[in-house]
Amino acid sequence: MVKQYEIMAKSMSIVNRCGNTFKLDRLKKYGLGVGQLRYITTLYRYGAMSQDEIVKRFMVDKANVARHIQRLEELGMIRREVNQQDKRKHIVYLTDKGRLMQPFIEETMQDWSDILTEGFSEEEKEQLIHLLLRMVDNVQNHEKAGE
Repeated sequence: MVKQYEIMAKSMSIVNRCGNTFKLDRLKKYGLGVGQLRYITTLYRYGAMSQDEIVKRFMVDKANVARHIQRLEELGMIRREVNQQDKRKHIVYLTDKGRLMQPFIEETMQDWSDILTEGFSEEEKEQLIHLLLRMVDNVQNHEKAGE
C-alpha cells in the first residue's frame, strides 16, 4: 500500500515539473525562464522592492536572486537603482518592457491554473487554495521553529 507521504511528494513533484515545462514552452520565445517568472509577477503585484526583500519573500539565497535579477536586467525587463537611504542596497523596478509582459504572463499563469483545476467546482478550488496556504504556513512555522 502506498503511503500518504509518497503520494503527496510524488504528486507535488509531478505538478511542479509539468508546470515548469508548460510555462517554459511559452516563456522561452521571450528569453525568460520559469525562475524569472515569480520575480516579474511579484514586482507587478507589489511594486519596486529591494533585493534583500526579494530574498526574504522567496526564501532563497542572495546569489540565486542576483542571478535572476541580472538575467531580467539583461532582457530589459527590470532595472536596478542604488537605494538612496542605504547605498549598499539596490531597489528593483519593472521597466516598460517588463510591464508589457504582464498580460502574457497572467494569461500563461491562468491557463496553467485552468489545466490544474479542470473539472473542479468553485468550492473545490477555494478549498484547494485554503489547504495549500495551510501547507505554506506549516512549512514557514517549521522553518521559524528551527531557527
